[in-house]
Parts: sequence; C-alpha cells; structure tokens
Amino acid sequence: MLFSTAFAQTAAGGGSDFQAQLVQFAPLIMIAGVFYFLLIRPQQQRSKQLKTALAALRRGDKIVTAGGIIASVSRVISDDEVEAEIAPGVKARVLRSTISTILSKPEPAGKGAKDKAEPKDVTTQLIEGEINEIDENADANSATDAGQKKRRPLTKAAAARAAGDVKPTDTTN
Repeated sequence: MLFSTAFAQTAAGGGSDFQAQLVQFAPLIMIAGVFYFLLIRPQQQRSKQLKTALAALRRGDKIVTAGGIIASVSRVISDDEVEAEIAPGVKARVLRSTISTILSKPEPAGKGAKDKAEPKDVTTQLIEGEINEIDENADANSATDAGQKKRRPLTKAAAARAAGDVKPTDTTN
C-alpha cells in the first residue's frame, strides 16, 4: 500500500467547493482592481488629455518631443505634422505622434488675463522649473566667463610695480 486513502476523499458539501475557489481567486481579483485604479485608469486619462491637447495644437505652443527636444510650434502643416522651431532660425518638421508634452500655450490675442489661466499639471511645472534652472545656470556661467575676460583696473601700487618703478617691498599710499 503505497498510496494513502486521503487522495480518494472529496470535499464535503457542494457549496464549499465554489467558496474555496472564490477565496483562492479573491486576492488576484483585488490586485487586478488596484492595478486598474492606480495604474491603468490614470494612464488612460493622461493619454486622453494629451490627445485632445495635440488636436488643439497651434502656433506658439511650447512642446517637448519624445526625443527630449524642447521647441516652439511655428506652424501646423497637417493633421499629422507640425513645424517646430528648435532654436532661433532652426525649424524642423515633427510628427504629432512624437510630441510627448505640451509645456505652455500662449494667451489668445484678446485675452490677456493671466489670473484666469488654468493651473498647470505637475509634469509641466517640473519641466518648466528645470528649464528655468538650466537657463539661470547658463546665464550665471556666461556672466562669470564675461567677468573673467574683463580685467579690473590696476591700483597705483600695482601699476607702479608693473612698470618696474617700485620694488614689491616698498609701500606707497
């Protein structure tokens, strides 16, 4: 007798079999629900918002492409393409499907009220903050470089030393 008799026994009662299966699959169903509400649904909403924003894209909008290029829309060519100005005088044709973020939209010509503007989403605020920080660092570096290139005027003592008239140990006021 190599086999135990326990294998031949079945579950007692017809309803407990369904309940046992439900108890086994309940954690999987709850995990799927959590994934849907925390991951899938917000991603679908962001995708829908981006799709509507891409449909409303117009000249002057600041965009970020999937490659990370920050540009300004100079004209809308077709439903699939826009012309973006990457740098002053440098324009490129960009597919709408490669635009990952719209940073800012310019105010319409007749509406200069900034207090009625919609609040920006967190991603836009982060990217704009990083861009401003990069611009400030670049400005600070260029100011530092410009300051190093300019020479300060020499004092009377330093000018005399440079001319060789006074020894470094002499002091003149």
